[in-house]
Amino acid sequence: MSAIFEREQSGHGAFLTELRPAVALFLRFAGIEFDDDERAGDKLTAFIGHIQTILARNEGALLQLIVGDKGSYLCAAFGAPIAHEDDARRSVRAALEIQQISLELPFLHPVNIGISQGIMRTGAYGGTTRGIYGVHGDEVNVAARLMTTAGPGEILVSGRVQKAVADLFSFEPRPPLLLKGKAEPMLVFAVTGKRHQRAIRLEEPHYASPMIGRSAELALIGEKLELALQNQGQVIGVTADAGMGKSRLVAEVIRLARKRGFTGYGGACESSGTNTPYLVWKGIWQAFFDVDPTAPIRRQIRNLEGEIEDRAPARVDAIPVLSPLLDLPIEDNDFTSTLEAKDRRNVLTAILEECLKSAAAEAPLLVVLEDLHWIDALSNE
Repeated sequence: MSAIFEREQSGHGAFLTELRPAVALFLRFAGIEFDDDERAGDKLTAFIGHIQTILARNEGALLQLIVGDKGSYLCAAFGAPIAHEDDARRSVRAALEIQQISLELPFLHPVNIGISQGIMRTGAYGGTTRGIYGVHGDEVNVAARLMTTAGPGEILVSGRVQKAVADLFSFEPRPPLLLKGKAEPMLVFAVTGKRHQRAIRLEEPHYASPMIGRSAELALIGEKLELALQNQGQVIGVTADAGMGKSRLVAEVIRLARKRGFTGYGGACESSGTNTPYLVWKGIWQAFFDVDPTAPIRRQIRNLEGEIEDRAPARVDAIPVLSPLLDLPIEDNDFTSTLEAKDRRNVLTAILEECLKSAAAEAPLLVVLEDLHWIDALSNE
């Protein structure tokens, strides 16, 4: 596989010069008979179209596609040319989506995927008449080796990738892999799926040192909390450039609110979730309604019905509109099946408002939404 990244042997070739952290994903696929099937081109186009859609959604880049007698491969990168703090998460999520697509397309065999993360040489290279953007380095070779080691339908990742996303996905260890030029075998893990964690209420952050400065902001926030205790709802916006201490200030708000008896709920927007409806609110409302994603679906729905009966009894018939917000497959009933999209959103707002009022009558509430510059349209609405 190293031949994919060799520079063109001409007097005008250019080496990759930029060193940056990135994630390489290699995929091997089979099932398209290029010699005997007249529709092979259409099938390949359909498959690669799905791949490109998935990569675009996770802001990865398809760098290379190889079709040959020894197999068909493709290489993608995350973090090059566009870098994110969570490129490992994006790569594993994309791999799971690709894995699912390969199972749905009847002409494809289960794919083999390898993912590795580390410092890579990146950039444009090639000759004056043909150039290409690529990634190169040990970690690229590791990803290719993991791909060739993976079994059908298997996603293998390096230990560095597994450590970066261990709280988001579930894994099974595989035998360590001996690599040429490495003194120690490399830890290898197989991705088995997303990790389902029960949403919890907002916990008070713990800092070893007290808050320094921001006395004017904290005084204003204290006043707003007191107004909320007097049944006057408040909204506080914290905006600043990166590295100016927004998270530390929000942690202090949570501490002050907890000290005054507030019950807290929190969620965060994601750079890759700007088109995911209600993303920042999902965890908040799952915690609010005490939804346990590890429980059987029927039990989750029964528990939700009980929560609505307690907090908004007149809205029980509207429970199906909560489905996209809570990621629960709740079938429409006679009432919700006739609602237009705008009416469903209005009903959703009404049921949530009633539930919030009911909960706020029992104890003051604090809701924290982070990274709002990435908020999706429905969450913002």
